[in-house]
Amino acid sequence: MIKSILPIFVSTNLEATEKFYSEILGLKTDGKHDDYLMMVNGPIQIHFSKVQHLNKNLNYCACYIGVADLDALYEKCQAANCVHPNGKLETMPWGREFAIIDPDFNLIKISAE
Repeated sequence: MIKSILPIFVSTNLEATEKFYSEILGLKTDGKHDDYLMMVNGPIQIHFSKVQHLNKNLNYCACYIGVADLDALYEKCQAANCVHPNGKLETMPWGREFAIIDPDFNLIKISAE
């Protein structure tokens, strides 16, 4: 029985990644090593592995998260200019969602919890 799961994204700059996830999604640093960063927000965890080179056009890392206030986060992401060009807030058959990209083009789809 699976009890938890967490994504491990790639990062070319752990400091920029840490700042982005802290400011945009409210995650806090839980551990940091030379080539690895762990961030949390309550039971939510995302880890980041540093890579030297990344073709951002070929980065297919992604995850889907649920949030309490979708509209407020969407406004914040619009102001931060991190909403994916094809990921504007819209209603899908399964609910409302939008998508953001981080500095390394990791894709995060966000929906109402």
